[in-house]
This record gives sequence, C-alpha cells and structure tokens, in this order.
Amino acid sequence: MPRNDSAGAPEMIRGSVVVHRRRGGKPNWRCADGDLHEATVLSYSERGRTRFVMLPQAEVAAVAEAVDRYRAAEAELAAAGEAGRAALIGRLAARRGRR
Repeated sequence: MPRNDSAGAPEMIRGSVVVHRRRGGKPNWRCADGDLHEATVLSYSERGRTRFVMLPQAEVAAVAEAVDRYRAAEAELAAAGEAGRAALIGRLAARRGRR
C-alpha cells in the first residue's frame, strides 16, 4: 500500500500535473474575449475517460513530485521487464544451440 509523506500527499500518483485553460460560459465574462480561466490540475485517465482534480497552489509541488516518483517507478519496472524478457530469450536460444 502506498505510504503518505508527512504533508499527507501520497508517495506516488498516476497522472500529469497540467495547467488547464478554458473559457467560461457567459458572454460578458473576461474569458469570452480571450483571457482564459487557468487552474492547475491533476489529469488522469479512469475507465477510458480523462478526469481532472483541481489542485490548490499549496499542493501543486507535492503532487508533481509524487507524479515524478510514479513515472520513475514505472520506468524502472519497464526496464526490469525488458531485462527479464531478454534473459528468457537468451536462455531459450542457448538451449536450442546445445541440441
């Protein structure tokens, strides 16, 4: 189970921290003329749909670090999987060569 750091943020989070810019829905709002609303969000996919979680400014750095830790762990796991496959292929090829 993922542990939380002292600030309460999870150790790892799957997703991306992005700045979400969008227009509002009313014609007289400032965003109607191009001054878009901005919010920093955690973007993630769930059951084939992209979801967003708005992040308070105080949480952005901790969440971004947790996302970076997730990506590093994912890359490490992928590298271990590739090494395992290469070892299997090498072992099977060596067996075929002995026959």
